[in-house]
Amino acid sequence: MKPMFASALSLALLSSAVAARLPTNLEPFKTGHVCVGRAEIQVRGKADDKLGQMAQDTLTKLAASLKLNESGESYTACPAWLSFHAESGNDADGKLVYASTLSLVTPKVQAKALGNLKDETFDYDGDFEYVTLWSETGYNTAATLDNLSFKLRADLVAQMGDFSADWKKAH
Repeated sequence: MKPMFASALSLALLSSAVAARLPTNLEPFKTGHVCVGRAEIQVRGKADDKLGQMAQDTLTKLAASLKLNESGESYTACPAWLSFHAESGNDADGKLVYASTLSLVTPKVQAKALGNLKDETFDYDGDFEYVTLWSETGYNTAATLDNLSFKLRADLVAQMGDFSADWKKAH
């Protein structure tokens, strides 16, 4: 993936302007139009490659079960990107607290062509404008990094289950 897309995608996943679960926003897309994006995990402000790879493998496997496009290379190559992002840090008691988000985003140019979107809030990252079409966020705590790994995988599976249900409603 291009570095610009990775940073734009990170901002998209952290955006406060999200579409939440809007199955109608999924209607214009076919399976080949939705690409599997990146899974990124931040632990105490730093990327965790091991957790990121676990999440990427899980995301790719679950997206394949929906026959989504796995070969997206740039944000202009696919109309929409499904990605997972999680951030964690310590609370006052030393427990890991985290937020995890599964999002489907599309470039602003693509979103303007879709007349039936329910959320038309656009976000901007320098050269990249996008809209979040669908998202789901979960918050939780974990006692250890191993427990965090287990919980993040469970969250991703649950969020993909919700995406799958909404996808099937719209198709």
